[in-house]
Amino acid sequence: MLATADRRPRRPGTALLLLALGFAALAATAYASYRGLLQVVVHATARADALQTQVLLERLGTLLVDIESGQRGFVITGEESFLEPYWSARRALRATQDALAAQVAASPAEFDATRLVVLDGLVERRLSHAERIVAQRRTLGDAALKDLAGYFEGKRLMDELRAELGRLRQAEARVVERRAQQVAEVERRAAQLGAALSVAALVFFALAVGLQQRERRRRDEAELALRELNATLESQVAARTAELGAALARIRAFAGELDRSIEAERRRLAREVHDQFGQITSAIKLRVQALRQASPPTDAATVDGLLGLVDQSLQTARRIASALRPPLLDDLGLAAAVQHLLEPVAREGGPQCEVHIDDAALLGPEQANQLFRIVQEATTNVLRHAQARQLHLYGWEEDGVYCLDIDDDGHGPGPERPGGQGLRNMRERAALAGGTLAFGPGPDGGSRVSVRLPLRPDLETPR
Repeated sequence: MLATADRRPRRPGTALLLLALGFAALAATAYASYRGLLQVVVHATARADALQTQVLLERLGTLLVDIESGQRGFVITGEESFLEPYWSARRALRATQDALAAQVAASPAEFDATRLVVLDGLVERRLSHAERIVAQRRTLGDAALKDLAGYFEGKRLMDELRAELGRLRQAEARVVERRAQQVAEVERRAAQLGAALSVAALVFFALAVGLQQRERRRRDEAELALRELNATLESQVAARTAELGAALARIRAFAGELDRSIEAERRRLAREVHDQFGQITSAIKLRVQALRQASPPTDAATVDGLLGLVDQSLQTARRIASALRPPLLDDLGLAAAVQHLLEPVAREGGPQCEVHIDDAALLGPEQANQLFRIVQEATTNVLRHAQARQLHLYGWEEDGVYCLDIDDDGHGPGPERPGGQGLRNMRERAALAGGTLAFGPGPDGGSRVSVRLPLRPDLETPR
């Protein structure tokens, strides 16, 4: 009987129960994994919110710095262009404050709302202070720069804002850290569930790979866009540089044309003074001489005085004509004109002059004229300021460049005056002739003016 009883089949309820328990265990594992995933999502979402809050706080701080920079730039310079970042930052500031308020409202447990009220109050006070400073600068002008109290008040408000933003960022950093730790704890417990989470791990790995690929693709697109932008900027810079070069060339051409017009007018005036005034004075002299022959001897002294005045008038007319445009420069060239210019210097108590100008025939008319004007200006400066006893002038051609050195043994070069016209005029004339001018101490004391003009074969040779 016992043997028969042992051979009876087991009831299927036990197998079903074991199967049900197995499914229940599997379901419990799946449910635990699901709950763990939900917790990870919750903590990750809270951490992302905290990071977003940090980003908004950083953005708020950056905008406040832009407002501060724009306000200070306007106060210092008075130029409205400095207010462009100021107004742009003010417009963006409101949107950032609204976004921050919405972010705080979405996660009230993670952010102390009272600190946001304090922050908003400080922001409003800083904006009001900035408006007052800008209005004061527009009303008072440069006198507003003396308002040190306003400057220190703005600095104090910015320091309070930075401190408050720093505290809020630190609080959010602690939230981020705490949430990160909670995420790590949940993941650690979930990892203990065993093989059931391996599938989730593969899924997360696949998601990570996908995100990395997408990030790489976006980075490549950004780099391509940056290269295109750089190429565009380089082309714009090159175009702008070409425009500036063309404008400079036009200015130089205009200056050269203007200088040539002035020289032509000087030549005309010199000719008019020499011809018209000289003819009239010569006629007066002839009449006075005739008067002396017809006058009694008692009037001879008066007539001689008149003749002396007429001779002085003739000399004055020649001197004015020579100063306007020395005829030797057109007739005999640069060397003769410079020699004639410096001859009266020693006679009138000035320094002893030594002139050696060679190869002047290689100069074009424009270059010869500019060199003569430079010599004229340099000589005037020596006579006025240097108190020199010797003046040496050398001109020669060397390797396609015409060289001109003017040396004196005077006091030497002093500090260059910002408003000095003489040196600037000489440099401009050298530039108009296509060369350069240097001014400095001479080899044996005193000063030296050095001019270097490249000789161009296309320049017309003076006749």
